[in-house]
Formats: sequence, structure tokens, C-alpha cells
Amino acid sequence: MSNCTRWPRASSLSLALMSALVAATTAQAQTDEAPTTPASDQASAGGEAKQLDSVMVTGSRIARVGFDSLEPANVVGREYIQGFGFTNVADAMFIQPSFSAGASSQGDQSGYGAGVNFLGRFGLGSNRQLTLINGRRFVSSNPPTVFGPDGGGTQVDLNVVPTILIDQVETIGVGGAPTYGSDAISGVSNILLRKNYQGAEVRMGYGLTDRGDNERFNYSALLGSNFADGRGNVTIALDADNSQGVLNTARRFFRQGYSSRPNPSASAIAAFQPGRTPGNDGRVNPQTGFNTGANDGIPGRVLIRNRRISDMTWGGLLFPADGGTVRDASGQLRGFGGNEDQFVQFDRNGNLVSYNPGTNFGVSDASGGDGVDLTETSQIISDLDRKSVFALGNYDFNEHVSGFFEASFYSSTARELIDQNVYNAAGFGVGAVDGSGDQSGTLNFNINNPFLTEQNRQVLRNLGAEDFVLSRSSRDLALNNSGTDTNLWRAVFGLQGAFDAAGRNFTWEASVNHGEGNFDYYGTGLIQQNFINALNVTRNGAGQIVCDSTAAGTTADPACVPLNIFGEGVASSAARGYVTTPTHAEAQMKQTVFNANITGALLDLPGGELRFNTGYERRKEQGSFTPSEFERLGQGRSVPIQPASGEYTTNEYFGEIFAPLVNPDANIPGLHRLDVTGKIRRVENTVNGWFSAYTYGLQYEPVAGVQLRGNKTRSFRAPSIAELYTSQQPAFYFIPEPCSAAQIGSGPRPDVRARNCQAFFDYYSNVDPASFEEAPSSQLGSVSGNTRLQNEQAESWTAGIVLQPEWIKGLRIAADWYDIQITNSITTLTEADIASGCFDSDTFNVNDVPNANSFCSLITRNPQTGVANSIRTSYTNGPYTNFRGWTAEVNYRFDLADMNWGSGVVDLGFYGYFPKTLESAPAQDVPPDEAVGEINTSKRQFQWNARYMSTHWNLGLSANYTSGAVYDLNNTVETRDFAGIPSFTSYDANVGYALDSHTSLNLAALNVTDKLAAFPFVYDGLGRRYMLTLNHRF
Repeated sequence: MSNCTRWPRASSLSLALMSALVAATTAQAQTDEAPTTPASDQASAGGEAKQLDSVMVTGSRIARVGFDSLEPANVVGREYIQGFGFTNVADAMFIQPSFSAGASSQGDQSGYGAGVNFLGRFGLGSNRQLTLINGRRFVSSNPPTVFGPDGGGTQVDLNVVPTILIDQVETIGVGGAPTYGSDAISGVSNILLRKNYQGAEVRMGYGLTDRGDNERFNYSALLGSNFADGRGNVTIALDADNSQGVLNTARRFFRQGYSSRPNPSASAIAAFQPGRTPGNDGRVNPQTGFNTGANDGIPGRVLIRNRRISDMTWGGLLFPADGGTVRDASGQLRGFGGNEDQFVQFDRNGNLVSYNPGTNFGVSDASGGDGVDLTETSQIISDLDRKSVFALGNYDFNEHVSGFFEASFYSSTARELIDQNVYNAAGFGVGAVDGSGDQSGTLNFNINNPFLTEQNRQVLRNLGAEDFVLSRSSRDLALNNSGTDTNLWRAVFGLQGAFDAAGRNFTWEASVNHGEGNFDYYGTGLIQQNFINALNVTRNGAGQIVCDSTAAGTTADPACVPLNIFGEGVASSAARGYVTTPTHAEAQMKQTVFNANITGALLDLPGGELRFNTGYERRKEQGSFTPSEFERLGQGRSVPIQPASGEYTTNEYFGEIFAPLVNPDANIPGLHRLDVTGKIRRVENTVNGWFSAYTYGLQYEPVAGVQLRGNKTRSFRAPSIAELYTSQQPAFYFIPEPCSAAQIGSGPRPDVRARNCQAFFDYYSNVDPASFEEAPSSQLGSVSGNTRLQNEQAESWTAGIVLQPEWIKGLRIAADWYDIQITNSITTLTEADIASGCFDSDTFNVNDVPNANSFCSLITRNPQTGVANSIRTSYTNGPYTNFRGWTAEVNYRFDLADMNWGSGVVDLGFYGYFPKTLESAPAQDVPPDEAVGEINTSKRQFQWNARYMSTHWNLGLSANYTSGAVYDLNNTVETRDFAGIPSFTSYDANVGYALDSHTSLNLAALNVTDKLAAFPFVYDGLGRRYMLTLNHRF
């Protein structure tokens, strides 16, 4: 599947509060009667009784004790999270089969949302997976901008919850929309917190990889106490967690610089590089020959080592200033001298030295040489510092009414270590020191520039050059790494109670939930005008180098400091300060939810009471995004970043019934139990009107221990503030070329593509099909919101079986099928969608190729080269996205004493995910794209778990398997030489030991065999790592 690429503190207080609360609770524990079991043991025992009940709560407001949930459920428990040393619940969830990271602190980060962790499922996106905390919504951390971390939506950051407070995470697939409303298309993940805790528990953890990096420090505490003779309880959790980021260059695998690049044509190699062979040019597989044509059985792309961007260096690469291109007809760089084979670059000392261009692959790439290594501009994971405080409480006013509250505060600082920086390079076009041409293009200089040394001038004279063009990547000026500071709070207050009427019992609840998030986004920008001012220099009467305000393109600025860019790191700190500026954007998200509902029974049925729940919910979502003036005016290299703000309100009416039709004690053959469920939700949205969601389903037990279940659900996702209210926003895109030599033989319909590409080459008659490829750099485009967006809606159903044989106590086996069909998908057409829609469509006007169909008209092309240089898109309701697949689960928990095998409890588990189709068609006439079998959507994902727990020992082992996958299902032998990646299995283990009834130690090792990711980085990039935890209960 294609993804659209757009580029554009309270620690002292927390520690003091933690110390005070620990001291207070410890003092209380010393004076109160000691409990018969430790606090954690009480919680665990309660968790066991509660686990069966709570699985059935998520997705319903009617409790069903002793019977599995209607919707297929997945549970990640406290034992798993704490056993393997996870201090962030996101890390535990992302490795579960069927789950994915919509956004995370791994890899390159969004400039507006570094470090967030959003949860997705089934490959449908994080904005279609609703995340709740204790069954209630939580304010989103996704800013209303198209440059956010994971598209539009109301995603919840998993970072906010202290893991010490988590009881378990329950996820249901399909069926949550009538209960909770928008976003529950792929499912609902409900983070359940420990309640009514009594005692005190502190935890300290230290972790790192076996390379000595990615250090993590965690300090957390859980405190709880009853009051008013047990009528009330307050539970408080505090958490401080710091994890250090890791650069790609810290791992040998990434330093090897693998990349799939265009395979040169055999004719060009024979004509211009006769000594080059597949065995000596840097490709991984020397058996893959040079490309000879569209249907030769030779791939158009090959995997190479040590990829470099050959037409730029960190300190500056020089080219002749003769008005020609930097490459000749063969694709090789043009240097100085009669044979154009003399290359020079500035080194770190500002000297001109020889340059090795490597072996060229495509327009800007090479294997080996001295060009820019983009691995040095990427990271494995960000720095992330988190602090959170959660409080829960309840109080019984009398036997009929009680009050409850939840309060939380979260503060974090996330910093990206590095990202791609400022360029003035050949791949971006031709620029000039007067500011004309491409801002990120090459720069022209003369031999008389005052910053050039005598050594520089002598080298230039020897080359016969009075003028030259400079191409460089300026990481010494601005790293361009982003950072996010988050301050988020949320409070829930409510009343609940019970009463009797007409001989029946009724319960009710009313609550107000309000949360606010304030986000500050930091970065560094290059001030383009100051950059031009500082590049144009001269000498004054005293011989000093000063800014030349008379030069073309400059402005008179007394603060101007001359900038020397002839060598990496030679610029003065004063000059760097003059041409760069800190950037600061802000976002604010607000959410207010009022909910009131009542549960009761209407009448008696053979299997029990016909129970109902009905209620009303009002939700208001507000969001704003405010870039700095510098960003808004586009005074740097980025496009102008537009502010956005908006809000919407929903009025939602919901109801649910649960009908147990058969009494298990009736002993009816083939009909042990039959329950029917119906749910409906009617939603009025102030933006797009009314919508109805519903679920109906049944659970049928022909005999005890065998359950068949299924449901039919209509769910929806309302458009987010960013999707609705973003104004016309410029953005940069990497625009693919389906007619390139590497891609012309692939696509969903290769014959249609080939026919349309032939018409394309007939129109652009001066273009050589054998060497045609996409632009090497991102191109300017635009995207906009759409206030006419309608809700996404999904028609879904599940069917499954659950086996719990009575003769094998503790064994549970479940398998479920999912079918989710989404229409009106809210999407922005990606650059790949538009390009495919242009060339893979039967509708193609050969007499007007630039406007051959509506998709071609969205692309602007260079009239001489035919290469795309601009694209336009917007949010729209697309035709459909379909998912089908199944999950399987086996759990077996038993006490060794019951089998006379000693003492302790053994817990064995298996969870498997088997997607069958994930197909999307983002627009009419865009061919559907199937993703199952591609990287990130492999056909089989498994997790096996085994745990042994006794009075002193806690031993765990987990295996995570992902089957092999291909890069693109449309690829053929003509596309690339390495079609995919092999299967991946990693193992996690832990050993825990209780020193006494109060203190325990736990050592967890993740990725025990130190297996790193295959190219590209899609699995584990950190390798083997450890977490040592000390836990003490008072």
C-alpha cells in the first residue's frame, strides 16, 4: 500500500510529590493491621476473578458473567507487561499480532508530534482503532495539521499511562461503535486501570542494549488507601521514564547502506562505462545483469550496498559553471578537465581535495564514493522523557449513590536526534547566491570569493576554473531535528447508583470527562533571506570580510554576519546564528464528554432477565494549530505552514439489549445456551449531520464448553478537524513515475500501463524511455481539507468459535473471522495513487497526454523532460477499503499442584493473525491495491507465550514470528532483483525472583538472539536489550 509523504517541565515537583506520598502511605501501613497477603497478591488474585468478567465488559455496558464476549477479544495482561519489563504499554502492544504502530518514537519523526505512540490494527490505520482508558475517551495528541505524525484523527498517545497502574489492555475487533461511537472501525482497545488498591509499591528500572545504548531509567510508584471506614478509596500512580535515542549509524546493519536503485541499461554501460560489470559496481547480487529492455527478464531495480548521494557532499562538491548539467548523457557526473573526470570537494579544513563519485545508479545515487550517506541523517529511535500522575477514587455516599473520579497529568519531552537537513544540491535544481532559481539548488561562486584560500584558488586555476557551482548538504548549519513538549491533563467526575423499581434492579451512571493537551513543537530553520545576505561577501577597506549589501538579491542588514560554507563546520557560530532561527509551533486539543446511561431488566426470559442499557452522550472536540510567523510566512526552506482550527459537537443516543433465550439447566439437546445482543447508536454531528451505528449478534452453545458467536456491525469514523478545516496547504512530495524504466513493467495492469506510457513517450518525444526516471528530490505540491466530507462507514461482521472443554480446566481455544468493508474512506490521494490513476486507467486521452484523465491533470510536468515537478491533492471520500482475515487464540492456565507436579502456576498462550485481504481503492478509476503479503502486512503473524509463577519465581518466554513478505505485490521479475524479505522471529525472556514478601527483582531480555531487521528496517532495529527492575511493596 502507498503512503503519502509530506515534509514541511515538572520533574522536581513530581519527585517531591512521589516521595511525600510514599512516606505518608508507609507510615499508614506501619500503624494499620498488616494484610494477610501482600498488596500485589491481592491485586493479582482480584485480577484473576476480574479477568473473565472484564473481557466481557469492553464493547458492552451490560455485564455478562461467565460467558465469553460477543466480539472477538484480545487481552494483554499485567503479568506480560511487567514480566518483560515494558515501561511503556505501547512497546507491549506493538509486538502483538494484528497490531501496528500508526506513529511511534522509532524512525524519522514528524515535525509536529515527535515521540507519540498511536495504536492501529489490521493495517487499517490508527485513526480507525479507538483507544479508551477505563472505558472512556481520552483527549487526542494528534495535532490538526496535515504535517502531523499520522494523518487526521483523534488518536490517543499510549505514552500517557503509567504501566504500574495498568491491569490489562482489552481489545475487541468489530462491534464497539454502537457502545462508544466514532473511530471503532477496526476495533476498540480499552486500557483498564487497577482500582481500589491498598498499600504502597515502588519500582525502579534500568535498561540498555548490549551495545550499551538506548539507556532507559524508570521510577514509578503505586499508592492506595481506603478511607471513611472503607466507604471510599484513592489510588495514585506516579511514573517517570527516560529513554535515550539511538542513531542509525550505531548499528552495522544500517551503516551498510542497502538501497534498491535503478539498474543501468546495458547499452549505456557499453557505450560510456565499458569496464563496469555487475561484479564490480556495488550491487548485492552480481548475477543480475544490466537492464536491456522492458521484457528481458532482468529487473529494473537492483539492491546496492553503501548507497551515497553522489552529486553532493557535506562540505561542498564542485562542478563546472559552464551552464551545462552536472551529469552527462550516460548519467555520470561531469567534472573538470578535458575529459570531465577531475572532481574536487571541500574537506573539513576548507581545503580542496579529490572526490570519488562512486559507481552511479540512476540520477543522483551511487554505490560507494564520497557522496552524502543518508544513513547519517536517520535514527532508530528518539529521545523520550515522560512523567505522569494518575489518580482514581470513589466514595459511597450511601447504599444507593456513589461518586468517582479520575485525574491525570502527563508531561513529556521528545527529541529527534537527527533528520535530513538543509540542501543546496544538484538534485534540487539550479540556484544562485542572489536567491534566484531553486532555493535548495546549487550555488554559483567565483574564484575571487574572499573566503577561498590560496590553496583553493591554486586548485581551481589548475582545473582551469574561474567560476564553479557548489553542491552541498548543510548539516553543519541546521540539523532540522524536531522536538515536542507535551503537557496534557484530564479529569473525570461522575455519580453512579442503583435503585429498585417494579420489582427489578436498575443501575445508572452520569459522568463528565474533560481533557486538554498543549503541545509545543520545536525545530531549527534556515532564514533564506539571511542566508543570501551572508553568502554575498566582500572585503572592506580594512581587509575584513563583510556582507555585501550591494549584491543582487541581498537586503541591507547591519546584523549580517558573513557565512563561509567552503567545508563542513568552517562557518563561525555567529554566522550560523545569523542564518538560522529556532522554530516554535503550538497546538491545543480539547475534548469534553458528558455521558448518562441506565441499565436494568425489562422481563424474564428462559435464560435470565432481558437486560437493557440506554443513554445519551454529548461530545465536543476542539483543536487548533498555530505555526510561528517564520513558518507561516515561509521564510525558510519549508513551504508556508498554514494555521488550522475548528471544532465539532455530537449528540449521541444509544441503546443495547441482551437476551438470554435458553437456560443451561434446561438440558435441551443441542441447545445448551443461546444469547442474543442488539446495540444501536444514533449520532448527530454538527458538521455532517446524522448517522446510525448498530450491532446485532448471537452467542450459541450447542453443548457446554462449545460456543459459536458472530455479529453484524455498522460502524463509522467522523472526519477530524485537520481533515475538515485545513486550508490550501503547500507540501513537498516524492512523485513516482510509472513509466520509468524500473516501473513500466509492473502495476496492477501492466498492459494498460505500457500502452499509456507509449503514448506518453510519443508526446514527450525527446525523452529516452530507457533512462527516464522520477525526480531525485521532493517536489512542491498542495493539499487541502474538505468541510463537505462525509463519515466513513463500515459494514462488518465476525464469526467464530470458542472451545472451553470442561474436562480440561483452564483451557480456552478461540478462532474468529473478520470481514470489514469500509466505504466513503476519508483519504488524501497519495502521489502514488495519482500517478497510478493517470497511467493505469483505461481512460487515457492520447491527444492530450498532460490532461489524459482527471488524475493526469493533477500532475504538472517539465515540458522538456516530462518529469513531474508538482502535484495537487485534497481530502476526499474514496470508494472503499476492505479487510478480511482471522485470528486464532489458545490459552491454557493450570496449577501444577492440581497435577501433582509440584507448586506454581503455568500459563501457556498462542495468538495468531492471518489476514487474507487488505484492499483499498482510494478513488474511482484508481486500480485497487492489495497489501496482504507485502511488508508490514505479512500473511502470518504469531506469538507464543509461556510463563511459570510460584512463591519466589516468575519465569517467562515469548516468541514473535512474522512470515516473509514482498515489497509490492505488483512487482515482477522486471521490477527488482530482491522481491521481498524473509520471515522474522524474535524471542523475549524474563527471570523474576522474590527475595521476600516485599521485594522482588526481575531481569528481562528482549530479542534474546539479537536478530536485526532485514532490509528495509521494518522490525527490530535495536537488537538485544535488557531491563532490570527492582520492586518493593510496603
